[in-house]
Amino acid sequence: MERDNKLFIIEKFKEVEALGFVKSRRSNNTGIGKTFEDYVGVVENNLEEPDLAGFEIKSHRTESSNYVTLFTKAPTFPKGANKFLRDNFGTPYEENPELKKLHTSMFATKFNSYNGRYSFKLKNDEQQKKLIICVHDLDTHRLIDDSVGYLYDSIRKVLEKKLKQLFYVSAERRYDDNGVEEFHFNHAEIYTDPSLEKFLDLIDKGLIMYDIRIGSYHSGKNYGKPHDHGSGFRILEGNIHLLYEQKENVE
Repeated sequence: MERDNKLFIIEKFKEVEALGFVKSRRSNNTGIGKTFEDYVGVVENNLEEPDLAGFEIKSHRTESSNYVTLFTKAPTFPKGANKFLRDNFGTPYEENPELKKLHTSMFATKFNSYNGRYSFKLKNDEQQKKLIICVHDLDTHRLIDDSVGYLYDSIRKVLEKKLKQLFYVSAERRYDDNGVEEFHFNHAEIYTDPSLEKFLDLIDKGLIMYDIRIGSYHSGKNYGKPHDHGSGFRILEGNIHLLYEQKENVE
C-alpha cells in the first residue's frame, strides 16, 4: 500500500510538472502551496492528517529562503492555554480595544521582545518531557510564567502521523504580462522518518521557530472567544531535511 501511495503521488506531481507554468491560485506567500494542492486534488484543511495518499505536501519557490510551517497545534497544557496567554499577555485590537490578540515569534536560543514589556522564549525541559512557552520580563529577563506548553508525546504523535512522509515540491517562478505570479513545479523530494529527537535538537539549536497567532472572534456566537490563527512550528525551507532520516529525489 505504501508503495502504491508513493507511485500515486509521484504520478500526480509529474502530471502537474507537464503543465509547465500555471497561474497562482492565491496572491500571497501561501499561493504556491495552494496552487499545487489544487492541481493534485488536496482539499484545504487544518486536520492532523497528511494531505494526500499518506503524504504531507510542502511547496516552495526555488529562489526563496523563507520559513515553512511544519505543523500548527494549540498548546496541550493547561486547559484553556490560548485564552490564558491572550488574556494575560495580549494587546488590544485598535479597532476593538475590549478584545485582545497575541502574535509573536520565538526561539529556544534567544529572548524576543513583545509589546515593550515581555520577552518570550522556548524551553526544552527534558526532565519533565515538555516544551514550554516561557514569558519573561523584557528588561530583567525575570521569569513571569512557564505554565503553558506542549507535552513531548503530543509532538511525537504529530510527527508520526501528519509528517511521517513529506512530499517536498520546488517551483520556478515568473510573472505574466499582467503581473500575475506563475509557477512551474519542476522538482520534488520525498522525506521519511522524522523523529522527536531530531525535532528537539533543532529546537535547541534555534533552527525551529515557534509562532503564537491567537486572536479573538469579532462577531457571532463566538464573540470574544480565542481564535487560533495557526500557532505552530516553522523551519527555514533549506533546513527541513534535517528533521528526517531518509531523503529521495523524485526523478
